[in-house]
Amino acid sequence: MANITHKIAVSVNPQTIIAALTTLDGLNSWWTMDTSGDPKQGGTIEFRFNGQGPDMAVEVSTPMEIIWRCISGPEDWLNTTIEFRLKSEEDGKTAIYFTHRNWAEESSFHYHCSMKWASFLLSLKEYLELGVGRPFPDDIQIEDPVIRKAS
Repeated sequence: MANITHKIAVSVNPQTIIAALTTLDGLNSWWTMDTSGDPKQGGTIEFRFNGQGPDMAVEVSTPMEIIWRCISGPEDWLNTTIEFRLKSEEDGKTAIYFTHRNWAEESSFHYHCSMKWASFLLSLKEYLELGVGRPFPDDIQIEDPVIRKAS
């Protein structure tokens, strides 16, 4: 199994981060502007990118940890988990440890998603620290491996 992992530190408290991960307004502000559903533990969140995207079952939602399980969307994402674990650091910052766990294999799509997750985590940091993120469709554009293969 392959994983995508990233760590980013932000200058806000864990409660502010959790709000960005557990409210529709928060999620719309850094990942995609087309987010709906119930972001509370036991709920399902629908994330849309041009009308398509994953549905996530919210498995864990605590003050320091959020875990979603992909229940529909891209085949490579099915039954993977997306995890955010927070840790207060000595310098007053909060570290966000991100893992997109249980990919079947490393592939061009896996690498593409790793890069996109990095860009969306930077969007989360901008949203938390500056008040404005770069959610889809205003996100940083990178090469799409599916489009490249088709040409």
